[in-house]
Order: sequence, then C-alpha cells, then structure tokens
Amino acid sequence: MMLPQAFLEAMKRLIPESFASYLACMHQEAYRGFRVNTLKISADDFFAQFPFERLPAPFSKNSYYLKGQSAVGTLPGHAAGLFYVQEPSAACSVKLLDPKPGMRVLDLCAAPGSKTTQIAECLQQEGLLVANEINPHRAGILVENVERHGCANVVVLNASPREVAESFTEYFDAVLCDAPCSGEGMFRKNPEAVKEWSEENVLFCAQRQKSILEQAYRCVKPGGILVYSTCTFSREENEENVCWLLHQHPDLILEDANGTQGQFASGCIRIYPMDGGEGHFAARMRKKERASLFSSRRPLLKGDDVDEWARRKIDSLIDGTYPYYFQYKDKIYGGVYPFISMGKCRLLRHQILLGRIKNRRFEPAQGLFLSAYARPVTGVQYTDAELLRFMHGETLLAKGQKGYMAVKWKGYALGFGKADGTILKNHYPHDLRL
Repeated sequence: MMLPQAFLEAMKRLIPESFASYLACMHQEAYRGFRVNTLKISADDFFAQFPFERLPAPFSKNSYYLKGQSAVGTLPGHAAGLFYVQEPSAACSVKLLDPKPGMRVLDLCAAPGSKTTQIAECLQQEGLLVANEINPHRAGILVENVERHGCANVVVLNASPREVAESFTEYFDAVLCDAPCSGEGMFRKNPEAVKEWSEENVLFCAQRQKSILEQAYRCVKPGGILVYSTCTFSREENEENVCWLLHQHPDLILEDANGTQGQFASGCIRIYPMDGGEGHFAARMRKKERASLFSSRRPLLKGDDVDEWARRKIDSLIDGTYPYYFQYKDKIYGGVYPFISMGKCRLLRHQILLGRIKNRRFEPAQGLFLSAYARPVTGVQYTDAELLRFMHGETLLAKGQKGYMAVKWKGYALGFGKADGTILKNHYPHDLRL
C-alpha cells in the first residue's frame, strides 16, 4: 500500500517509537469484526447457531473478530438482526459513553448505525435514543439497520447538528459525537480513503468537527456526558479539537477512559492497527452540574386516534403489547417511550413502524416482525436455501398456512409474507433484497 508521504511524516512525528510497527501492520490484512445483538440473542446461543470462531475483541463487550467468513451480509441470521458487522476498535466509543437503561441518549452523526445499535443494546429497550444523520441517503440506511436490530426506543432524524441542538438544548444524559473525519484509520480496509487524503482535507475536517462539536455540547444536559470520537489519527482532528472545546466551555471536564483498551494521550484513547483495531480516537467529557435553563419536558406529537380494530389485529400478531402507540394518517407506530415531538428536525422513524391501514385493512410492516420487544407469534421455519430465495424476492411454499406470517430462521424472523394456504407471497422490502 502506497501511503502519502506527508501522512507518513505526520505519523512519524505522532508515534516515533511505534512508527515501524505501524508501517509493518499496514502490509497486513485489515481487521474485521462483528457484534452480537443481545437484544435478540445471547452470545452463548449465537455461537451455538453460527460457525464463527469465538474471538473476543478487547474494545467492548459482545464484540468479536471475524475470521474466515465471507459474504456474512447474505446470511439469514444477519437479515434477522442477530449480529452487526463492525470494525472492532469502532466499538470503543460507546463503551466510553457507557449508556445505561433509562437514559436519554443522542447519536449525533449516526449512519450507518453501528454505534446507534450498540447504544440500543446497552439501553435494553429502556429510555430514548435519538439517532441523527444529515445525509438523506445514509439516513435511510440508518433506518434499515435500526429496524433490523429490533430497537423499540430509537428515533431516527435527518437534520443538521444545529437543528438538533436547537430542538434538544440540554436534553440528553449522554451524547455521542462520532464526527466525519479524514479516515486515516480506514486506510487498510478502504483504499479510496487513501486516495482522498490530503493535508488540506485534514484541516477542513478539523474545522467542520469544531462546528459539530459545538452543537453536540449544546445537547448535553448539566451533569451529562459527551464522547467525541473519530476514525482518524491526526492531532488536528483529535486532541486539538478536544482542547479547543474544553477552552470554549470551561464547564466541561475531561474524564478517564474507564478501562477502555488502547493507548492514551492527554486523557484521550487512541487505537492503532498494532493494538488490534483499524484505528479510533475517543475522549469522554462531563458537563458540570448546574440548574438548566431549559425544560426537559417535551410536547407530544400530534396524531390521530389509534383505530381499535387495527390495535386488536396488531395484538394478534405479536406476543406482547407496546406501552405507547401512535397513529398518523394511515401509519401506526409502537414504542416504549412517549411519542414526543422532534421540534424542527425532519423525522424519519419514531420507534417502530408497525403497519399501515389500507382500504380498512391492516397491513403489517417489516418492523413489526423484526422487533426485539414484542416478537411475532405466527411464523414458518425455512431452510437456508429457501431463505436465500426469499431474500431475493421469491415466493415460498406455506401449505396449510393462512394470513400474515413471519419468515423465520431457527426461530428468528427476518421478514414476512402473506400465506393463502399454499404459497407465501413475499413482503420482504425491495430495498433489502439481494
């Protein structure tokens, strides 16, 4: 791999003692990893079902190295949301954030969703997680990943950081700001990142990160936590931005890394390829306690009365009931948190889309069947070969079955269809089909 000379000189100044080790690592294969989705399956049950080696990564609980497996995104277990493919060191920032059940958490730059889904696992379907992505296309991918994971307390926004801060000033117990960066920690797995690197881009990213960090700070309530992270190595984008933010806001205190694996510099954590991950930086800051000038009470979304017959149909399809339901026009949602307003932010998904009312009929949505909170009670088990056909959009046999049915792999739903007694019409979303 040919790395830019200016980048090599910068790395030599940054890590003079371990520069040779870093260079040697850059000629080796990139680390791959995954995280078990504990909202749906335990680690023990996962490894009993999958032929993956159990090689724990040191950066976060339930994270593992992925070796000897290819095309894992086409596996039925992945479609069912039982695991998330994630570069091992990327999990460190959520460990540093340390979200607890019941908290209100913001993932400000969330797509494609690896850290959002990891936070959701920590929250255990209690509290609220707002995941925002400014890019519309990437925000759509974020919705898909959150839905596949079965998260019942996640709201997905497509807004600018400033719009989020204006709508949620001093609202969140914890905020993760995993900011767009120059991607120096992506070089081994993404050659395009090498081509796009320049000293000018590093400085451009550092300036943009300051703007995003300022909005992230505004969202943290007094006493709350802000974690700033990147997947790059430059001091301009990392320590210098942390120092800048601390100088701008004396009520922020840099905290210890709570036993997170990696190398440490000025209270921040750094992970390099020779540490077992592709590359990550993270810093944890706490806003000092004081009385907030902003209310934590939020107005509820304005919607329609939920149709009772549709509720009964929903209840007949799942093994529980949601604490909260919301209907807007023809769409019905369920969730574990009140359906609060998102202010001026563009709302893409508020918790779980359960289905739509069409011509006085209830038509369920993918989210109803993939939810980890209230799982489907009706379903048909299929083989791997049959499920691969289903993921391509084909119909399946369903003799003796009628109505909406979950399509299952070893007891876990990855989609649904409608059976007529002989065949099952495919309702797997077109955007997800192989």
